[in-house]
Amino acid sequence: MRHLEHTLIAMTLLAAASSACAHGGAPDVIPADAGLRLNMALAISQASAPDAWPAARLPGILGAGNTAVDRRGTALEHATAELGVRLTPWLGGTLALGWHDSDPAHVEAAWLRTDHELGDDTVQLGAGRNRLPMGKLVEGGGHFDRFAAMPLAKRAVLDDDWIDDGVSLRWQRSHDATWSWLQAVDIGLWRAQAFPGGAGAPMAPAIHISLGWPALSLDGFASTVRPRQRGAHLQNAQAAHTHDKPDCQGSLTGIFCFDGRSDVLAGSATWRLPFAGLQLESAALLRRDRGLLSSSNGEATYSGTTAGGWTDLVWPVTPRITLALRRESVRGVQDVQGSSALPVARDAGLTGSTRIWRAAAAASYAPVNSLKLSLEAGTDRQGSTRNDFVVLRLLWLPDSLWGASW
Repeated sequence: MRHLEHTLIAMTLLAAASSACAHGGAPDVIPADAGLRLNMALAISQASAPDAWPAARLPGILGAGNTAVDRRGTALEHATAELGVRLTPWLGGTLALGWHDSDPAHVEAAWLRTDHELGDDTVQLGAGRNRLPMGKLVEGGGHFDRFAAMPLAKRAVLDDDWIDDGVSLRWQRSHDATWSWLQAVDIGLWRAQAFPGGAGAPMAPAIHISLGWPALSLDGFASTVRPRQRGAHLQNAQAAHTHDKPDCQGSLTGIFCFDGRSDVLAGSATWRLPFAGLQLESAALLRRDRGLLSSSNGEATYSGTTAGGWTDLVWPVTPRITLALRRESVRGVQDVQGSSALPVARDAGLTGSTRIWRAAAAASYAPVNSLKLSLEAGTDRQGSTRNDFVVLRLLWLPDSLWGASW
């Protein structure tokens, strides 16, 4: 009961604060003119379920070995603080810090960017730390999303969000140019130290293409990483939540390692239906791994594909009330060969593969543009195991808290 009281107090304070915030869609945190811009965002949830939610592990999935935090009760779903600066008409940067649940603060972006006009188009060259460009739908899944849980496909394929160090070149097209349906192209080289990369991996190339028409938007992404000694914690009932990267150079006790190649594909589509303002959104991700798995129980040749996705049907009943349905699933197909195949597969959590899916419905109300209250109900399924959940959420998403020009 005390958790609920804290949630209601936070809702009241944020409702009062939000009346002073700007309205509309979230802009580029780097201001258009020389100056500074500060922004923050916050999501708080109050979740109820019979068993741990989200599920601590995804059986039959080759992952990073992280155990999900049980978010039942009141939880800090996500919070960010972003500072953008424009130094000259062509040079700017951003610094973003993030918080999740009980995890310590982490850097979500530390990015320096140059902007140059190319006719009616814009070319942007960025370097530093950032999310890999994959399209708004994939990048936004689980990131102040309309549903509370990280999509299963992102959790399985990318270990939530793929945030890495690198350089990226973006060609932002003009809406009035020839081939106006080609909206943007991103080409980058990334350090690949974050999952699905790993220690010792060479730079990983990545490409993202965005296409758009009046009623349809499409995004595609592809990358290849070659992780060397990618360490992960053993998947068992005693595993605790951690984001530590195990070292495969020493003892393999309590960890397993992967050496090889991982190909990652992602795609998404948004279709604005011609009636009642309905919108259909769908995203899919796939990771194909080929290489060597090792643990304290031996080594085995591994070949596997992890794939999944989600689909949302969104109905804006009024400008402030929105109803949404989500259906999502993920599945891993594995082949482990060698004399130590079974114990290594067990260490990596590849045994017990089953159908994993989730269905949820959400209703949200925005008393002002920067504040949203939502109620979500759904069910998580792993094979025959069912876990029904209900989540009350508060999202505070102001356009900008503070800005100054010079």
